[in-house]
Amino acid sequence: MIGEVHAGIYRLRLPVPGALRSINSYLLKGRDGWTVIDTGPGFPGCREEWETGLQDLGIDFSDIKQILVTHGHIDHVGLAGWLQEKTGAKVIMTETEYKGAFYPDEKEQVGSQYYRDGMLSLGIKAEEVDQLTAILRIATEVAEPWPQVEFLEEKSIVLGDRAWEVVLTTGHTNAHVCLFNREEKLLLSGDQILPTISTVIRFPTSAEDNSLQQYLDSLRIIQQLNPAKVLPAHGEPFSDLDARIDQLFKHHEERLGLIKSCLKQEPRMVRDIVHELFGPKLDVFNLFLATGEITAHLLLMASRGEVRLDRDEATGMRTFSLI
Repeated sequence: MIGEVHAGIYRLRLPVPGALRSINSYLLKGRDGWTVIDTGPGFPGCREEWETGLQDLGIDFSDIKQILVTHGHIDHVGLAGWLQEKTGAKVIMTETEYKGAFYPDEKEQVGSQYYRDGMLSLGIKAEEVDQLTAILRIATEVAEPWPQVEFLEEKSIVLGDRAWEVVLTTGHTNAHVCLFNREEKLLLSGDQILPTISTVIRFPTSAEDNSLQQYLDSLRIIQQLNPAKVLPAHGEPFSDLDARIDQLFKHHEERLGLIKSCLKQEPRMVRDIVHELFGPKLDVFNLFLATGEITAHLLLMASRGEVRLDRDEATGMRTFSLI
């Protein structure tokens, strides 16, 4: 389904599995052609939605001249190569996100020994790691064809006859792009801030990787822009950014409190805390998400000097305890 959500900006909703249910691809109308913000994944039904959406809009694939990808997750970049082949449009994204999506280093590559050892050290069992690897490969491997990409390096860009400030944010990914039009106070927020659900915090890749603090810092950067309207990658457009950011800060502080209450003076594994807060019957994918969330919050507390991280040299297991 496609519809206008702001003057000259149309939203195409594409299906994705799981709780998100859909992703918003935005089409920006311009005198010299259209721009797409995020392409959706190469999952069943998405290509057909693109064909139907353009028909409903009364334009051809060839009318699309630019494609900008906010970040390298599969639901945002998955169809970039296919759409580029259909349109001949240039694809733009940051170099960091491009490398993370198409050429991830060992710390981010699903199935690597680094990844496997990291999962085991947090209490995920070997058989669960095997199941998780199979699921994450489906969820992270970008479908061919891969796009030819021009790296986004400018601090501003013209898309759909509007000038947009390029706002780099972190925490969800390493170089996520938000776009801000100062004249109309309009923000294209990608996944960095969503209207009703909490953005997934990037799974930390080391004990020094404070991804939750990065995310909270990025929220402050967005808040300073003071947008009047936010167009997110999932869910409906919304206007009260301050209230939403306050909700998110409150959510994470409450989560920090809950996790802290699970800690005792004796060391505890992340898996133990996950069980206490979420129960022992999570499927492996939600176990992964919960483990990443708990770890990110614990590392933030460690950076504040509230908890201590220890590693058993014999087993490799990582534990946390109150200071």
